[in-house]
Amino acid sequence: MKPLKITCLLQDGRVGCTDPFLSLDSILASAWMRKYHQDAYYNASSHMLTEELILPELPFERRGKGEDWYWACSFNTIPPLCEYITYCHRRFDDDYERYIDFGKYHGKVNQKEGRYKAYRMPLVNLLFDRLEWYAVGDLNATQELCRAVSYIGKKSSQGHGAVDYWEVSLCQEDWSVARNGRLTRAIPAAEELPKGILPGKVAVRGIRSPYWHESSQRLCWVPENVNIPKKRV
Repeated sequence: MKPLKITCLLQDGRVGCTDPFLSLDSILASAWMRKYHQDAYYNASSHMLTEELILPELPFERRGKGEDWYWACSFNTIPPLCEYITYCHRRFDDDYERYIDFGKYHGKVNQKEGRYKAYRMPLVNLLFDRLEWYAVGDLNATQELCRAVSYIGKKSSQGHGAVDYWEVSLCQEDWSVARNGRLTRAIPAAEELPKGILPGKVAVRGIRSPYWHESSQRLCWVPENVNIPKKRV
């Protein structure tokens, strides 16, 4: 296990998300599940109702004590260039109604509710020039798992978050938890802060993947929020 720097270059920089931290351990956990537990991955809802939670084996060092453990892997450390909103639209084309057989009744497709409901859905996008994480782990195994990730964030089918390539290299220092006096990831508040790190914001956050699951939630020291420039589109 050695200190690593992991960089992701995106094809056009768009990532459909609202959180710029983009935890790498969560992204790689998804790739690991897709590789080793396809049934659970593609039927996540039904699996979690009937089976125990599957914990991925990632190529990173474990930190923390007891049930408060987490992966030695930072959040994304590169702030976005800007934030903007695009919209996804769906509407049934009225021209196709002439091909529908309503029998002896005069029918019309209901676009206000049900299967053919029209919508205009906002999508928040963050624009990055690159994504960058720090970790302590196995270089070759991390490279292999990163290569299995071709998209990051929402609306990958529309080209958002398309990955160009990954770079995984050795790093001179361990910045998986803190760098230059600032936290690079959330850690349990019950844990002593690294030397040189002043107490900051405390909030309930996930400490490992799946971050949304209640079993991962803890009272944590969290990194400072990033001020994101907003752009009108």
